[in-house]
Amino acid sequence: MSSRPNWLLWASVVLNVFLVAAMLGGAYVVQHHMRDVKPPMPIAAAWKDATKDMTPESRERITALIKQAALSGEPDMNKARDLRADAAKLAASDPYDAAKISALSDEARGYEDQARAKVENALIQGMVVLSPAERKLVANHLLRASFRFRFFLMKPGEGQNSGPGGPVSGHDPTLDHTGKP
Repeated sequence: MSSRPNWLLWASVVLNVFLVAAMLGGAYVVQHHMRDVKPPMPIAAAWKDATKDMTPESRERITALIKQAALSGEPDMNKARDLRADAAKLAASDPYDAAKISALSDEARGYEDQARAKVENALIQGMVVLSPAERKLVANHLLRASFRFRFFLMKPGEGQNSGPGGPVSGHDPTLDHTGKP
């Protein structure tokens, strides 16, 4: 009689070990795959919404154009990143040289402006292959004016849905450059 409970006990132990191993293996696989999943970039949701009514061919054509245009400005953006890294190192060292940091920042901004101009010009030149509806989409979403620090210029209570802590909607054509209607 004592051999039957022993057998059941060992069968239960083996089953529990198997179940624990399966749960640990499953947790490892899920964790491994979740590490590879990256959250979408902020523009991704807006871009997906803007292109939802387009054909896959149109989306691919516009995406290829944007990638080609973005590559045209990449060398200038790399130079700007290097200059900003140099400025950050200089800012964290003694003696503090505000003039040199400002000069590096100005030079970096110049390269960023050159890169943006190259990208915009590449888009403008490349939009010739797009339909009028596709050109309108690109122009409305990629060629509009932007001002990253507009949130900080608003009076308290204005623009509750934009800036740090909230989504930034981009250029509002009903507002002039001061943020007033």
